[in-house]
Amino acid sequence: MAEIYVNTNFPVKTTIYYAGEVTQPDGAVTVDVYDITEDPAVNPPLSPGYRIYQSAAVPIETDYGTYKFVLPYSITERQRQLKLQWSYYVNSEYIVTTTYVDIVKPYCDLGDLSEDLNLGLDPSDPNFKNYHDLMMAEKYARKMIESYTGQNFYLYDDVRIEYGVGSDILPLQFKINEIHELYANDILLVDNLNNVNNWMFEPLISETGFGIRVDRSAALDNTVYIANGMVPPTINDLSYGAFRKDVRYKVAGKYGWEDVPDNVQQACIQLMNDYFAKDKVWTNKYVKSISTFDWDFEFSADVYKGTGNAYADQLLYPYVLNNMVVI
Repeated sequence: MAEIYVNTNFPVKTTIYYAGEVTQPDGAVTVDVYDITEDPAVNPPLSPGYRIYQSAAVPIETDYGTYKFVLPYSITERQRQLKLQWSYYVNSEYIVTTTYVDIVKPYCDLGDLSEDLNLGLDPSDPNFKNYHDLMMAEKYARKMIESYTGQNFYLYDDVRIEYGVGSDILPLQFKINEIHELYANDILLVDNLNNVNNWMFEPLISETGFGIRVDRSAALDNTVYIANGMVPPTINDLSYGAFRKDVRYKVAGKYGWEDVPDNVQQACIQLMNDYFAKDKVWTNKYVKSISTFDWDFEFSADVYKGTGNAYADQLLYPYVLNNMVVI
């Protein structure tokens, strides 16, 4: 799947095949863009069944049968998934092909890497890397980081299922940034997007972001109500937690990290450097040892348990979900 960074307008390409060979269409090539981000409760709301953009593709003169177009910044301003439908005629036959694009946030700034990775800025420099090379290296590092830590370090809309533990805190498997909707056994409790609250509580995000809690501090003590001749509310008589034990809660919201942590950025740079290293081909093939007449070396078994880089693993260790304490 192709990727485009958030707030960029990198071109999207497709190559036209007919009868197993690259060919030119009879006329123009049109691209229809659909947002297919999987979540019914996102902010701003999506309309996945409707086209959000249409453009004419432009032929690439140096690549026979290949066309491109550029998405506007208004579409790439946030994380999302897109479906692209390319339509054209070949030999008077109407053809539609589909490709997919992820709008993603990189884990480090590609513009600042020349000094960190000692890269050349001139194409004649032996250490020169073009933009596509850097994108591939960053994608490699990002996927390694996500696989090792078990989480994504950007904001994304999602729906998660959690089960109550009988307390005023609902632990979450993933970090949440905004609460959009909260359901208990498929019954709507709170809809923050439309200012609906059918619950006796106001859900709040816990300090760590890995839980939802309720605040009872605003509830008056029963003696205050009795002294004023009023009946205490039933909420004051609850001996169980707001999130009932074993009740199924569906939490729709914006998950992840608003900003990439510094340790994650540094780990990304280290892994990008590994991507360009000459010995990467050996580690990727699980080579345990290499020897010649003059030298020999053997990889530690830990290379297959983490990212393959000991320093990057140390930087990322606090963010590995299995190692985190959820509060």
